[in-house]
Amino acid sequence: MNATKNIAWLLALVVVSTPMWIACNDDPGASDEQILYRWETEGEPTSAERGSVQINEIGWAGSVDDDGNYDPDDVFIELRNEYHRPVNMSGWRIKLDGDYKRSFRLPDIEDPLEPNDQFVIAAKEDGAFGEAADLIEERLQLGQRAVRITLRDADRRLVEPVGSATDRPFAGGYDGVTVRSMERTQSLFDNIGSQDRSWHTNTDDADPRLIGTDHYEGGRQNIAEGYREYTFASPGEPNSADYAGSTAGGQFE
Repeated sequence: MNATKNIAWLLALVVVSTPMWIACNDDPGASDEQILYRWETEGEPTSAERGSVQINEIGWAGSVDDDGNYDPDDVFIELRNEYHRPVNMSGWRIKLDGDYKRSFRLPDIEDPLEPNDQFVIAAKEDGAFGEAADLIEERLQLGQRAVRITLRDADRRLVEPVGSATDRPFAGGYDGVTVRSMERTQSLFDNIGSQDRSWHTNTDDADPRLIGTDHYEGGRQNIAEGYREYTFASPGEPNSADYAGSTAGGQFE
């Protein structure tokens, strides 16, 4: 009986004499083994969730000026922020496959891309799309037979792949007279950039929801003067009307 009392007394002594800080550890901070994630740090790139930024339009087919001169190297890519927060794309990576294989990183970008806004990357400052461009990138070459573009954030996380490195472009083209860009459909479900059903050819028609507003006029107000007669694209603007039906329009019957 005395042994039992002695054990109980020793246990009580340990509990009373143990410093309270042992039960309340200091914050150990971030683990060196966890995935780095950047968000809303001033002057730093933003990490991306899959699909948070879409490749929304690809002007792979070039441009035609009002005199009918065709320039296959006058190309552009439009990115669109589909997320509900601003995204800083400094240091993000773009990889090109298909006719051309190369990659480049976006430079430091002062202002983040706001939700639903577009960011246009053009190959030429003096071409059809230079006035609409947020960035001129001379290494941007897209080709005619196959175009695939992969977008990754600054830490190489995959944001989105679009197009195909082996099959012909899904939409758009040059018919010998006019040039039309390849635009993303507005499908709510299964809108996968590497599938042809997610794309349509620029129709040169305003989205019916925007007719009568100052925001959209026929789909070519951002095309440089001297190119508007034969070059059909909407860089920096909402895409042209998509006539694929109510599913592509994001409406429910």
